[in-house]
Amino acid sequence: MLPGFKRRRLMRHRTLLREHSLKGELLSMGGLLCGLLVLHIFAMIHLEGLSPSDAIWLTLTSATTVGYGDLSAQTTWGRVATILLIYLGGVAILAQVAAMYFEYRQTRRQRMLSGDWSWTMKDHIVFLNCPPDGGEDYYYQAISALRASRAPEATLPIIIVSERFPHGLPQRLRELDVVHVNKPLGNQETLESANVTEAKVVVVLCTAQPDTMSDSISFDLVDRLRGMGVKGRIIAETVKDLNRERLKRAGADNVLRPIRAYPELLIRSIIAPGSEQIIETLFDSHGEECVRCEVPFDAVWADIVTALTQEDLGLPIAYEASEGAIIKNPSAKSAVSGRALFVIVRAELIGAHSAIQNALQRLSQRAA
Repeated sequence: MLPGFKRRRLMRHRTLLREHSLKGELLSMGGLLCGLLVLHIFAMIHLEGLSPSDAIWLTLTSATTVGYGDLSAQTTWGRVATILLIYLGGVAILAQVAAMYFEYRQTRRQRMLSGDWSWTMKDHIVFLNCPPDGGEDYYYQAISALRASRAPEATLPIIIVSERFPHGLPQRLRELDVVHVNKPLGNQETLESANVTEAKVVVVLCTAQPDTMSDSISFDLVDRLRGMGVKGRIIAETVKDLNRERLKRAGADNVLRPIRAYPELLIRSIIAPGSEQIIETLFDSHGEECVRCEVPFDAVWADIVTALTQEDLGLPIAYEASEGAIIKNPSAKSAVSGRALFVIVRAELIGAHSAIQNALQRLSQRAA
């Protein structure tokens, strides 16, 4: 592993040297070309008696070998100047500058695609780490859900910081306006390459979901981010619930469990901070819980919600219709009927189906 790491570092070093060399040569040759063109312009003004605009036009059409023929050098010394400055110098240098420019652009593009680039974007979203298994699918599902939402964050550019994409991001992720940084997270340079200090949201994913040591890595990352001056919101995953407060003290704004089969939960914490805690309530049995109450009903949905909340029996969020369809968040004014209610209740009210049934019966009696 160490030789491979050294080899990657050596290749990256060579790429950087080549890019810097190309940039330096491009600037030097570009400066020389501009000098030759300026000299030819002055030569045409003084030797041929052309106006500045005509001299510039003749110089550019000659250097680019377009040669419209509307203007040309007429004097002997004007022709000599054109041969020396344009034909023997300018045309050759222009071709060389163009070739170096395209090579420089290709080198920059290759570095961007391979993750060896320092991004300067602002108000973006940064994901640190990548799930060890199915990382591409996880990111695609999560980011697709973000892009499909109507939240302001839906259009923000995204950077993934992970070494799990050594050959570049898959095409389907790049099409979602996602770029990446392929550098080890242990380096300060890596976080700077993602410009985390200017990010709107930074998400710290667990390195390995079952491994409790990943919480220590998350804690270190959150602490380093705040130490770097990150002002954006930090969302961190934790394997153990006991580490939630620890991560918040380190600087995390939102802490949630890693649920790899449901990445939309993570996205909810980005576009609606705090909603992940509400959604987690549907998964666990601590404090509040979503229960199914097998009670028949036939009433206006707003009246059902009012009847249960006024008697402090919980909050109805959905129901099962008589034909078996689950209806979520129905309109308050709609008349509904069904055979079961889904209600979020406090722990001490779990099992209080009879109280809910009595409340609905009283509602029916008042309606009658």
